[in-house]
Amino acid sequence: MGDSSGSLLLAKVVEPGFCSGCGLCAGVCPSSSLMMEYNGKKELVPHIKGHCSGCALCLNVCPFSGEGKSIDEVSEGLYGHLPGVGRLVEAGWFISAQEGHACRGDFRSKGASGGMASWFLTKVLEDGIADAVLSAGPDKARPGSWTFVRTEKPEDVVSLAGSVYHPVPFDEAFRAIMSEPPGIRLAVVALPCLAYGLRKAMRKIPLLGERIVLLASLTCGLMPTHRYSEYVSLESGVLPEEMGYINFRLPPDEPDSGNYRHVAISRDGVPGKPVSVKGIPDFLWGHGCFIQGGCLVCDDVFGETADVVFMDAWLPEYARDTKGNSIVLCRSPLADSIVSGGVSSGECRLRETAGERLLRSQVQTLWIKRLLLQGRLAKLEAEGLEYPRRRVVPDMKVYRENEKYFLLCERLKKAVEELPLETFEDLESFRNIVGHLMVDGADQ
Repeated sequence: MGDSSGSLLLAKVVEPGFCSGCGLCAGVCPSSSLMMEYNGKKELVPHIKGHCSGCALCLNVCPFSGEGKSIDEVSEGLYGHLPGVGRLVEAGWFISAQEGHACRGDFRSKGASGGMASWFLTKVLEDGIADAVLSAGPDKARPGSWTFVRTEKPEDVVSLAGSVYHPVPFDEAFRAIMSEPPGIRLAVVALPCLAYGLRKAMRKIPLLGERIVLLASLTCGLMPTHRYSEYVSLESGVLPEEMGYINFRLPPDEPDSGNYRHVAISRDGVPGKPVSVKGIPDFLWGHGCFIQGGCLVCDDVFGETADVVFMDAWLPEYARDTKGNSIVLCRSPLADSIVSGGVSSGECRLRETAGERLLRSQVQTLWIKRLLLQGRLAKLEAEGLEYPRRRVVPDMKVYRENEKYFLLCERLKKAVEELPLETFEDLESFRNIVGHLMVDGADQ
């Protein structure tokens, strides 16, 4: 492959718009020739900054390169042989699925959806399963950015509770892992694409597999770009250049669990006004606007290569419960034993979730990332464009049946892609344009 591996990664994944911004390629590069930066759309993508050695490691670990074993092959190898394991096509292999919430302490009140992820990671540290947890949080050294934060003390885990709707690159975290002392054991929280990339990297770099002893994931319904954060910051009354970070999961102020709020925090620590997600934010998200390109060709909703997966229980009976409820999907015996122990001790209140309920809880995300993906891929094929290997089958019938939706997505992108979002005057123009398109969408 000569010295063209980095260039091939860009040509195959980045330039066609298939990068999710996970940053693993930049982390594993032995010559440090890749650097994660924003492109013109404010998508986080790798750029070549130095000489490429031609090792092809970046391609081998990229979740969208099509290189190496598929998600199904990786997940079956990890979990398909385990006693008592079951499988759903849309969700992968798992031992147990349970719904409910954490009862102990303030995990639920501070968490995004029932507090189960924070509770679980705290138990991982308390029980000595891992020496530290790596999870996404605000980057204190670079205001307006997010990074992977290393947490060693169980009592500190809850401080990072809540979802992050912004790309969080893993390149620096990877390098930190590789420089850890011998015998270190880490638990990592990764979105589905990064979890898959890490599994591929563990095969290529055995030391990485020795150090990551538990891989947790979250369901993912598309990752917004930095442009989304700029928009939210303005809506919150904070200029993007003055934004320190955003709390993306402030609880609702009304009995509607799905109408959580975003609030920008200035670099001086002053919170702006909360922004309800239902409205323009939901419309942008649901129509693939300000979304990392790789997310629009991703078919992994449930983090199928992770040991345990946490998600909101978006089910009718919880619609008015603003305290939040989780569904926990355990794939490994270790994860299942931790959750079972929490139920036995009374630290969690959970009940078994049937497969049908599991899928129904994520029906909107499945519609976007499984059904509509069939139409997107068919359209790419019709245009003669190559795309990453996916598991869903391209279907032009799906595209035709949802053509009004797809066309509205394109209109929205073209209308706002190059609009500035730096001042409050910019925000007014943006609101007007998006508002007109929302009316058009409601008429469909």
